[in-house]
Amino acid sequence: MLVPLGGQVKDNLAKYSVYYAGNLPHKVGTDPELVAVIDNLDKIYIPNLDQSTKVVDEFSAKNYISSKNRLYQYDFLTHTIYYKKNNEENYLYKNKSSDKKQVGYVLTLWKGEDSQVKTIDLDGRLIYLLDSDEKKNNPKNSDLLNFEKEKELLFGNIIKTKQKPSINLQFIYNYLNESKFN
Repeated sequence: MLVPLGGQVKDNLAKYSVYYAGNLPHKVGTDPELVAVIDNLDKIYIPNLDQSTKVVDEFSAKNYISSKNRLYQYDFLTHTIYYKKNNEENYLYKNKSSDKKQVGYVLTLWKGEDSQVKTIDLDGRLIYLLDSDEKKNNPKNSDLLNFEKEKELLFGNIIKTKQKPSINLQFIYNYLNESKFN
């Protein structure tokens, strides 16, 4: 079956989006790689997956796979990355709220009884934190540093092992995304 050229371009841009996002000129504070990872989680290369843990069940809306070390689970239906170790649980997901004022991504951290929710805009910027009382707080410098560490934990392995495309369409990716991140 032949795929129209437009479909091939779209597939290339999604599959190699992490590579392209890493080479995209962008404003300080924005994170095109975060956006590329979550938006294209079902298309990008994810290292160290255990195929025996793959579950695909469209009737109950399941479509996920775990890492070989069982610390990570990637849910392709909800565009979510889970990390769980001991009593700490982190997950980053794309917010699909019907409220158009809602932002694009949410990072939730659970440590025992404590939880913290970090809300991220569509450009990958940390815009506010929700504490356990659901009070919105502006991020401080320490929050921004922790945010960088948490992102590294959740998808640093994906960024480090990003695949380079054989046909580089960086100019198209830049054309489509540069204004969003500048």
